[in-house]
Amino acid sequence: MKFELLMEGPYNLTRCAWAFCHFPQDGTDIWIPPRETLPAEYHRLHVVEAEPILIMVQQEFGSKDDQARLIVRTHPARPRNVSLLKERVRWQFHVEASLEGFYQRARKNPFLRPLVKALYGVKPLRPSTVFEMAVIALSEQQISLNAAIQIRSRMVRALGRKMKVEGREYHAFPTPRTLAGSTVQDLRKLSLSTRKAEYLIDLARKVAVDGFDLEGLRTRSNEEVISTLTSLRGFGRWSAEYLLARGLGRTEVVAGADLGIQNLVGKYLGPGRRVTEKELRKRMEEWGPHKRWVVFYLFCASRLGLIK
Repeated sequence: MKFELLMEGPYNLTRCAWAFCHFPQDGTDIWIPPRETLPAEYHRLHVVEAEPILIMVQQEFGSKDDQARLIVRTHPARPRNVSLLKERVRWQFHVEASLEGFYQRARKNPFLRPLVKALYGVKPLRPSTVFEMAVIALSEQQISLNAAIQIRSRMVRALGRKMKVEGREYHAFPTPRTLAGSTVQDLRKLSLSTRKAEYLIDLARKVAVDGFDLEGLRTRSNEEVISTLTSLRGFGRWSAEYLLARGLGRTEVVAGADLGIQNLVGKYLGPGRRVTEKELRKRMEEWGPHKRWVVFYLFCASRLGLIK
């Protein structure tokens, strides 16, 4: 099966593949840069209503309306849960989010102007479900990003569904039901701490067994999301704001207590040193609905060696 996604631009899958190939990955998102005559691609194995479905995404250039068009092919060719898959992929690619307002504002900033030019059309993916983002947030607490991604990679390989297509093996993110059936000892073998293992199993059981509507947070206000999440074991203000910004795509939100963000903003847009949470929030006020994009572009530029 093949379907199209019409993206609010600017968007460039080739530049996304180039950028994200430099990022550590947990094995779920597969970015393939262009090679010879073949275009860049993005692959991911989704599990939709217990059905594993591989998506393979390319970009079609030169459309008459200048709208970014993504062509999505699936394996199997006729999945059962087509409408749910389309909703998930639209969500993941953040199709409704436009970068143009941020670009217009960033071009007036002498530091960000060259970064926008170098990264033009690069937009982050959202995790495919809110549950996945919640697991990401819990896993990244109080350890380095690289260590957290290595742990999630082990979890994906051990607990995620698998599919082999054209000689490549794909791994899906573990479902709430799979994690709910795990024991603390199972997760400890993957290098998770006892406390984090307990948090993840508790969250998964709330979703898979108790019917907690984590996906329903997509339509709730920022404060409602924060209130709901911080009532769960393991979630504090940082985790909730991180989920809002990265997982729900609320571009007006910044995780103020994040040390990495404090370092990036302080070094490049501030006094040249790490700023406090209070200083960060005050400094980011001027960016209004574009805070998430500022942080993302600084993070990308740092990873890619565009800034030192």
